[in-house]
Amino acid sequence: MTAATFSHTAPTGYRRQGFARLRREGALAPILAFVVFFVVYLIINPGLLTRFQLQTAANLVVPLALIALAQLVVVLVGGIDISIGAIMSLCNVVFASQLEHFPVPIALLMAIGAGLACGLFNGILVAYAGLPSIAVTLASAFIIGSIAREVMDRPGGGVTKEIYLATSGELLPFIPISLFWLAVIAVLLWLLLQHTALGRHIYGVGSNMESMKAAGLNARATKLAAFALSGLIVSFGAIMLAGSTVTGDPRSGDPYLLSSIAAVALAGASFAGGKGSIIGAILAACTLGLIGNLLFFGGINSYWQYVISALIIFAVVGIPVIWRKLSFRVKGVSS
Repeated sequence: MTAATFSHTAPTGYRRQGFARLRREGALAPILAFVVFFVVYLIINPGLLTRFQLQTAANLVVPLALIALAQLVVVLVGGIDISIGAIMSLCNVVFASQLEHFPVPIALLMAIGAGLACGLFNGILVAYAGLPSIAVTLASAFIIGSIAREVMDRPGGGVTKEIYLATSGELLPFIPISLFWLAVIAVLLWLLLQHTALGRHIYGVGSNMESMKAAGLNARATKLAAFALSGLIVSFGAIMLAGSTVTGDPRSGDPYLLSSIAAVALAGASFAGGKGSIIGAILAACTLGLIGNLLFFGGINSYWQYVISALIIFAVVGIPVIWRKLSFRVKGVSS
């Protein structure tokens, strides 16, 4: 093969591999859904491309996208985190409240530490005590939520304008800085999941636990690491939310639980584990966020977003089951 032939075929091969990976991870559906909804959104509300609305929309969807990534990491190992909203609330109020007493770097570390501690707590009970993740995280949601309200019983804190500009301002004209932080975290997570042993183990635990055990790999440690990583990502989402709202709120994470599960479902991830896409989760979260934004500008009660999220979960989980049953019936009749 000549150099000219290689230079022509190599990009095509990479594109095919990338397309195949997106299809394998279930990311094509959320990408298509985002493109279609984005076009519809622009037709209904062309003002989205103005600097103000673009920045507002970015600050709305970035915390949700980060929480969706955190939920995705847990789903990849075959679990689910019902406490993810409570963890977000705790990290949010820890960051906002400690800004009144400590410099910004210390408050950041304390918020990140809170998210990591919550993830480790859930992970130890799931991985080493062998308890179901849905039961563990449901119980820990009440505990963590109560701690959040002890830290701060009402909205407040010491979030400053400088923190707002650093998390929710503009990096460049028409480029919200929140999208930059989302891109940094997403790229780092992608590198970890795709190019490290831990990432391969996280996918392996969800797709074939028995093979991992047969290979002598520590599945328990991998599950613990996944929950810890999830808590870490949640803390970043909580910090971004505190920056965009310029306050801490002990109930700030409540709306994100159902939305994070809906985003992961829309992203095509398998709740049995082992299948999921970072870009799919981000675009699914953006789609849900834009739906909420559109409802707001349309004067429709934002609680309808929860109904839409629930319908998405029903559709994504139910349609494949119905399709398989219909396929079996058709095959049975034809045979």
